[in-house]
Amino acid sequence: MTTKKAGSPEPTYASVWKTLSAIDCSEKAEKKNGLTYLSWAWAWGILMEHYPEATYQFLNEEWDSEGRATVWCSVKIGELDRLMWLPVMDYKNKAIVKPDTRAVSDTRMRCLTKCLAMYGLGHYIYAGEDLPTQAEPAVEEKPAPKKSPAKKATPKKADNVTPIGGIPDTIGDSEEASKVVDFICQTADTFATGTEQELISFWSDNKKVIDTLDSDYPEHFTQLKAHFGALRQSLKSKESSNE
Repeated sequence: MTTKKAGSPEPTYASVWKTLSAIDCSEKAEKKNGLTYLSWAWAWGILMEHYPEATYQFLNEEWDSEGRATVWCSVKIGELDRLMWLPVMDYKNKAIVKPDTRAVSDTRMRCLTKCLAMYGLGHYIYAGEDLPTQAEPAVEEKPAPKKSPAKKATPKKADNVTPIGGIPDTIGDSEEASKVVDFICQTADTFATGTEQELISFWSDNKKVIDTLDSDYPEHFTQLKAHFGALRQSLKSKESSNE
């Protein structure tokens, strides 16, 4: 660990990069819709272990003429300062027109993680690599189960309810269902520092879309339910330990 002690030299861009770029983030990274995401809560926790004096700040969003937004984040470590930006995107990684506050909030946390990569933490993920140069080879993972063939059923309406910015009101096929599940799970992961009740409310707020998965895409619904179950158990354990 390289926590700064009294009398120790101030961190430099080179020293911070050397420390953070050597950390293996592979166990905390998830691939969704062709992109790899890193848990912002875990990333910030790692930064605090090494540089507890670090701070972050979100700047005002920038909006274009069609209502698309870009968020900006600044991370400071001592006298060092890095700036990063990220457009507010939907589950297809397309910019959202007139995103709601939830979509903006989620993008802010992803932008924070991306800004930490500018200091070296998980930078290799954005470079399309699997491990940092100094890391040991990862244990070979088992191949993912094959996806079931796409259904040809008529798309079912979800009553135009889209509590999460960017989720459609219809699900056309199995591939679309996979992307919706990934996007909901990714958004739900932001509750990692919240409460069990907030997670339950999040499920209820999106029940129309979830019911569509349950009735038309049971395998995808099972995947979603398992993810929420694990997340709920984690929150319950955290709340119990804080009592």
